[in-house]
Amino acid sequence: MAAPAKRKVLCIQPIHPEGMKILESRPDIDLIVPESPEPQVWEHHLADVEAIVVRITRIERWMIEKAPKLELISRHGVGCDNIAVDAATERGVVVATVGEANAPSVVEQTVAFIFALAKRLPDFDRAVRTGDYLVKMKLDAIDVAGKTIVIVGLGRIGGRLAKVCNALGLTCVGIDPAFDAGQIRALGCEPATRLHDVLARADYLTLHCPLQPDTRNLIGARELALMKPSAYLINCARGGIVDEAALIAALDAGKLKGAALDVQATEPPKRDDPLLSHDRIILSPHSAATTAEGMVRMATTVARNVPEFFDGKLPRSHVFNPEVLARRER
Repeated sequence: MAAPAKRKVLCIQPIHPEGMKILESRPDIDLIVPESPEPQVWEHHLADVEAIVVRITRIERWMIEKAPKLELISRHGVGCDNIAVDAATERGVVVATVGEANAPSVVEQTVAFIFALAKRLPDFDRAVRTGDYLVKMKLDAIDVAGKTIVIVGLGRIGGRLAKVCNALGLTCVGIDPAFDAGQIRALGCEPATRLHDVLARADYLTLHCPLQPDTRNLIGARELALMKPSAYLINCARGGIVDEAALIAALDAGKLKGAALDVQATEPPKRDDPLLSHDRIILSPHSAATTAEGMVRMATTVARNVPEFFDGKLPRSHVFNPEVLARRER
């Protein structure tokens, strides 16, 4: 009897070895890892590929349309703005993410930003190195206990962050259209339905929502004008949610105390990007989830999605377009 045909899986970029082991251990998977993530190197595999594992490469509509056997796109992360999800949904392709794998790391990065801004750590570091040891007497540093943090997006990251902030003595205000008031209270937050109604209360505004049409430039000049001059903005979600020109203008005008951005509208920023030279902005290279532990969690989860999908055991919480699963189950 002939052996059953293997199922072709395209892993566009190598992932952590622990994740590669999972894919390589399945005897029913024909794993393809191209030499380059450039589409021209691997697009000929689209004709018979059944699953794609992707990190940052864009999966365009035309790619999905050239893949008649494609059933799954497993994304190494939780955001899917590099995937033509509409096209995948139309063609019955399940788009899966890594669920909560990166949440602990992103929460820790957000908390690190909260303290770095409150304690003026970058400024104090520069001051000590240049001989200004009495910079501390300006009393720019503050305590976080007793302050108010507005959390936009209460999913895997925002909900976990609220618990940490409560433990630190912060008052949490939560806003997320996917949650009702009772659910928001259960997460430890005072519920809010309109962002503009609570911006004036925020000592910290932190963003944990996806980038989509209704959140692009969610924080612009109007929103920043409603905030306290002593307030801080943190974005560990996606570049594009914050209007960066409006942010710089608000900082320059003294309408905002500072900001911390793990993500930028252009990544990496161009050499002449004004974000790079602004001393009231802390920057990191979209690295909140990129810890040693976080990369193992994401790699093993994104890899495990593939055999679990083939076996009919993919966790529903990992599915970005659940309507496709619903159709497949009819």
